[in-house]
Parts: sequence; C-alpha cells; structure tokens
Amino acid sequence: MRLPKKSKTSQHLILFDDTCRLCWRSIHRIHAWDKKKVFRFVPIRDPYAKKVLQNRWEKLKNADTLILIENNALSEPKIWIRGKAVFRVLWLLGGWKKIIGALAFLPWGVDALYAIIAKRRHRF
Repeated sequence: MRLPKKSKTSQHLILFDDTCRLCWRSIHRIHAWDKKKVFRFVPIRDPYAKKVLQNRWEKLKNADTLILIENNALSEPKIWIRGKAVFRVLWLLGGWKKIIGALAFLPWGVDALYAIIAKRRHRF
C-alpha cells in the first residue's frame, strides 16, 4: 500500500505500524476524512519516525503502536499513544467524529479496548 501524499499544512504527525493491514486501512480512512490536511502519516519503522522519537521519546522508538504527536512543530508537542491516540485523532478531525473522539479524555478503558484489538490486528 502507498502512503497518502504529504501535506505542507500538516500540524500533527501520526506514526503507525506499517506491517498491519488494519493500521493501513485506518490511515487511509483518516486521510479521506482529513479535508484540511492537518495530519502527516509516517510508518513507525521509517528513519524519520526514529529521528523524531530519538531525543524526547526514546522509550517509544521501538513501539509498534499508533502514536499521535499533536502540534508536531511546537517545541512542546503533545503525545498520545494507543487508544487515546485513536480517539484524539477523531477529536481533531471534528464534525461527527469529535463526538466519538471525546472518549480520548476518559481516564480509563480506552487503552484496554485498544489492547484487545491490537492483539488481533494482524488478522484483519
């Protein structure tokens, strides 16, 4: 599969597992919904992703999960991982997706649901 083209207006960076078909489908769905082109998509094994994670988030460098770096260009971007990243992306997309994205603010449960899906994601 091919990555969506990079946008010059992207503010948020999504790092994803490019060996997972479910992840690829999700990235293409997000790209289709992203009318303002605020997201940039990078496979987590890409050298650019490793460089981004190297200094500040070294422990995530070998992760195989979804990572959202919100406001990537700022000196202090916000980082979201796993289930919270998924719901934060929906929140940032806006519209009806923002309602579902509000789950990103729940203190529990979201990552547990993500973990259940993540265990089976390579089967999709």
